Amino acid sequence: MAKAPRTSPSVRQLTTALKEHNRGAEGAVLKAAAATGLAGLGSHLDCLKAALQSAVTLEFATLPPYLSALWSIKNEQDPVAKSIREVAHEEMLHMALAANMLAAIGGSPQINQIVPEYPGPLPGGVHAGLIAKLSCLTRDALKDFMWIERPVGKLPPEEAHPFDQPAAHWDNVAGFEADETIGEFYDAIDAAFVRLQPDIRPDHQVTGPLAWMVVTSVGDVTRAIQLIKDQGEGSATSPKASREELSHFYRFLEMYEGRKLIWDPAKQDFVRGDELPFPEVWPMAVVPKGGYPAAAVPTEVAQLLEQSDVAYSRMLDLLQDCWRRGGQASFVHAIEAMFELQKSSRALMQIPIPGGGGATYGPCFRYRPSSS
Repeated sequence: MAKAPRTSPSVRQLTTALKEHNRGAEGAVLKAAAATGLAGLGSHLDCLKAALQSAVTLEFATLPPYLSALWSIKNEQDPVAKSIREVAHEEMLHMALAANMLAAIGGSPQINQIVPEYPGPLPGGVHAGLIAKLSCLTRDALKDFMWIERPVGKLPPEEAHPFDQPAAHWDNVAGFEADETIGEFYDAIDAAFVRLQPDIRPDHQVTGPLAWMVVTSVGDVTRAIQLIKDQGEGSATSPKASREELSHFYRFLEMYEGRKLIWDPAKQDFVRGDELPFPEVWPMAVVPKGGYPAAAVPTEVAQLLEQSDVAYSRMLDLLQDCWRRGGQASFVHAIEAMFELQKSSRALMQIPIPGGGGATYGPCFRYRPSSS
């Protein structure tokens, strides 16, 4: 499986370098790069490209956990299923926008070359200590999802801390500030575009249902980043996304609390509304590291695992092809591959694991390079 190089800079390192550059000191980004182990990034533009590649990888990394939770819901029309499905669609949009921004400044988005593994940390060291997992929808999964989508200045409920540290740790200023949000990372990218004013070209960008815009100016970058933040990450002052819908964090919060959240503009706070029942799910176990070996599972399971791995790999290869050739046909076919993956995944979730106490199998989201 293709992995990020060990020398890949963390999101915090990249944000530090971008912020130093944005302060305007001569050569500041190079000094910051040297101080944070990024000396291999020889220019401001290199640093910006590296940051955008991290954004692409990070946005994609949220999809397998969200899709596992979504596909475990037995009733696909359940309100919770509809809400998670919209989140997954928007994460695809966010990945596409980050890839378009990277392509706009001459970069080549890498999707099937830097593939996240599960269980494992989020790419770029975001929310250090959080381990992203593949499982059915559970309250523990929702804890992880809320931390992934945490807005600036907002913490999940006290009982929803998925880290080893007690809740009091996160009330401590030093501990709280050490946990950088995805929104803060995007703010640094936006500011770098404004200051650097790079040459922006539409070549090799993608448009279509899940890639709403081609980036042609710094203003487009700002609008794209604001959309990403409004929909999910970095929503510091408003729980609403741009289409008058709850942002991702608040969608997961109402699922966790089991109550619809209704925003009261007069109170500038939520009013708890009708009950939001937790859906019935297939009891998919947390997938072990490396996934299930074919030799250790029944033949039917091995065949379904093979089908899901093939569909997932095809999806990644098609997404990679989108930005290599600059067309959207591959994007459409990648969505088709996702539906194939859904079919085999839901079938796996209905097969009990021998000796597993009723828990079932699930997709492993393992990438196999096409050359193999």
